[in-house]
Amino acid sequence: MFKLAMREDARGTRIESLCELVDAAGLVITVHGSGDLNETRRAIFEAAPRLSEEHEVRANGMILSRVGSYRIFWGIVSHPGGSLAILTPLSIYEGQDRSEWISHFMREVLDPVNSLSSRGYRIGGGGDGSVTDFEFAQAFAHAYV
Repeated sequence: MFKLAMREDARGTRIESLCELVDAAGLVITVHGSGDLNETRRAIFEAAPRLSEEHEVRANGMILSRVGSYRIFWGIVSHPGGSLAILTPLSIYEGQDRSEWISHFMREVLDPVNSLSSRGYRIGGGGDGSVTDFEFAQAFAHAYV
């Protein structure tokens, strides 16, 4: 597992929000693409269309998708070789039992996003402060918005 690092000038940006998301979440999905961030966003929406049905883009560029009985909080940043996305599932309400939605998340988001590997994307995971993909962690250190 690999810790994410960011440049000092990334403080207060979506990059810092993504670092905090990895630190706080027990589960994240990482997507590492060679295209620009709009291309990666389109690919994620195409693979997992439920993410686009009801979503809001926050002022800092982070995206909150509401999918049935759960939410996905995610964001995409650029790096010199392409783009990086981090997605994490969240309960709709405090104290909600994950068993109410985890199978839906796997079918509607996790499996479809994993299928992006057949289109040239590197898919990884992580949570609790680190990610599984070394190349993702290296690229994240050079991320920009």
